[in-house]
Amino acid sequence: MAENTSPAITMTCEVCSEYYTDPLMLPCLHSFCKKCLIKAKEKQGSADTSLKCPMCDTSVNLPDGKIEGLTQNLWFEHKSKEASIKKKILSKEAILCDKCRVDDSSDAAVVYCCDCGQFLCDYCKKGHKRKPKKANHKLIDLETQESIELPTIKHEEGYCDRHTNQKLIYYCNNCEKLVCPNCLPIKHKDHNIEDYIDVGETARKALKESVASCDGVIPPVTEAIANGEKMLEQIATRKEE
Repeated sequence: MAENTSPAITMTCEVCSEYYTDPLMLPCLHSFCKKCLIKAKEKQGSADTSLKCPMCDTSVNLPDGKIEGLTQNLWFEHKSKEASIKKKILSKEAILCDKCRVDDSSDAAVVYCCDCGQFLCDYCKKGHKRKPKKANHKLIDLETQESIELPTIKHEEGYCDRHTNQKLIYYCNNCEKLVCPNCLPIKHKDHNIEDYIDVGETARKALKESVASCDGVIPPVTEAIANGEKMLEQIATRKEE
């Protein structure tokens, strides 16, 4: 069987070297934490409506001159949080219960709920199991987790912040965000709504077309640059003569 030589995708920001927090994607397809891009923009000055990519130095125009107008990289955000949670579970460090946490007096967590994306203490774990809608949730025992394979962890990403049991399956073109079925008649009435899968396919097709168009542009540009450099060398040689 051929060995898989595909490079692993790093779920850490190239600027802060931490797991991505609110990752935003630039038109050059590089992604960074929102806070890192805000700092980069502040260094350039508020009058500048463009931003240089911290990785490739490509200058991009910001929508309305603001970082907030950039596209969210939801996939990076989900995978970064998944990697962060797995690292936390495997570290054996003391973890407090997310459900009953008010201050530092919260009880220590004993399980992690993959469906809710929460660490739970023994008391909250028992209450969790008593609720019909949560009775079948996948729980990872923090003491014995090394003997089991960690499943794909589900987070609040993909689920509505307001209606926590509803998946974000629609895209509102007016608000430029994913929404759940319950939100449609409340905040997005008469808005231009599409199925998120259709939006994703459209975006994927547009990206492929953009990449394909670049294939025809890059060689002539490279050749023009080479010819220009050659011409400059000839001019310099003539001057010396």
